Amino acid sequence: MPNNQYCLLSVMGPHAGETSEEIFARKINDIKNIGKTFWLIKSYRSKPNMVQDICSTALSKNQTVIPCYFISPSSPLGAIPTKASLPAHQYSADSLEWTDLPQHMSPVTGAINNNASALMFSELKIEQLAIDLAQYADYFSQDKPLQIKQGASTVCAIKKDMTKHPDTIKSRFRNIVAIGILQKPFCVWLR
Repeated sequence: MPNNQYCLLSVMGPHAGETSEEIFARKINDIKNIGKTFWLIKSYRSKPNMVQDICSTALSKNQTVIPCYFISPSSPLGAIPTKASLPAHQYSADSLEWTDLPQHMSPVTGAINNNASALMFSELKIEQLAIDLAQYADYFSQDKPLQIKQGASTVCAIKKDMTKHPDTIKSRFRNIVAIGILQKPFCVWLR
């Protein structure tokens, strides 16, 4: 069972014709080759400034690593495969100063528009762990349990017992399929 006070949770599924296993293998290879990888996300519950906020808080509370737990969907059809596979070319921590994505890194693809962002990982490993999502609250509304849904499939979370809350997530027991360790600047805008 994961034990970090602050974390991200992200539902994992296929993307643009690639299986989850293929994506993980490609991203793990990026880290071996260049020391980092970028993971495209599209979630209104984890915009770059939000992820940067929770990571800064975690570091200020002496949490040495900030994990992103990739979890299984609540049902076999719970993660809708993304069809768009446009490549991103640049990233920015503040959407003001832009840097080219590293050479020799596999493509970062998806629906690249004004809402495209990516988590930055220094480590990524396949895991097989169980997680009880009722043990986490929404980091930005800590009196509320997590709500993971389409459009909000990646969320910022804080460890807090929500088992007695009337709105506790229904499919609370999930499998962790992989763990990514975030590195500064944690989450960036893409274009």
